[in-house]
Amino acid sequence: MKSFYFILLTCFHVMCYSQNEKPSSKLNGNYHLLQAESGVSQKIFEYGEHKGTKLMLIAPCKQCVPASYIYQESDSKEIGVPVFYNKMGLFLIGYDHESFVMVMPNPSSPDDWSNVAFSNFYSKNKSKVGKMSTQKIKEYILKLSE
Repeated sequence: MKSFYFILLTCFHVMCYSQNEKPSSKLNGNYHLLQAESGVSQKIFEYGEHKGTKLMLIAPCKQCVPASYIYQESDSKEIGVPVFYNKMGLFLIGYDHESFVMVMPNPSSPDDWSNVAFSNFYSKNKSKVGKMSTQKIKEYILKLSE
């Protein structure tokens, strides 16, 4: 019986750690989009650090100027997934180890996450994109905002 509890606690610890894992270069790669943006259905994500600031850079092509998102450490700890934010008001929020949702709260009611102005889903796994919907994004964001 002791070994059962040990295994259970070990697995629980691993699950909690993986959900709260800090971002790293494992996030780098090509991501498929649920909804194409300006005709682009794939984007390049690159995580890195510049002068002590943790950043996620997202670009539609290797030669394109990337959008920059700053890692929000306190928000990430609070909700248990990586959170990035940019000056345009977009949040990039971890969904799982290979996917993100992006949302922009409605400017007229920024604290109401049930009514976002923009949302999209990004994943390295194309089949996950096919199974995602804007309704599922909304449900995920509402669950995190509780």
